[in-house]
Amino acid sequence: MKIKDYMKKDFRTVSPHTSMHEVARLFFETGESVLPVTESDGTLVGLILIDDFILIFLPHYIDLIRNLDFIHDFGALERSSFSVEEKLFVAEDLMKEDVPVLDEEDSVLKAAAVLHKLDLPRIPITRDKQLVGMMSKNDVCRAIYDMEGHQ
Repeated sequence: MKIKDYMKKDFRTVSPHTSMHEVARLFFETGESVLPVTESDGTLVGLILIDDFILIFLPHYIDLIRNLDFIHDFGALERSSFSVEEKLFVAEDLMKEDVPVLDEEDSVLKAAAVLHKLDLPRIPITRDKQLVGMMSKNDVCRAIYDMEGHQ
């Protein structure tokens, strides 16, 4: 089972200069939790994870609070618009640069192992350093289901 037979080939990317407002829109519209960051020629340069994006909006001390139950209203923290920092941030400021990639000819089970080991929702798939797909844990499940003869 090759990754190329099960990877998602229809996905959205952003450029390194994409604004955080546009990143938010894409996360919302696509329902994805990972956005690949690519150069204009399709070369993968990084990934933005939705968790990292959301952290922009939370104060750093939130990680120090063990139990958030006592906070009934986050009103003081909520904002009606993007702050100056978020307007200045672009995709390359938030992206993870050293991201694992797999080749489209790799095994689906290798993808499963990497996704599990690194606890990633999706992993980029390349051909000659060009992004050609994204592989998720659901894609792995579909491959395993097909392997059992349920095509």
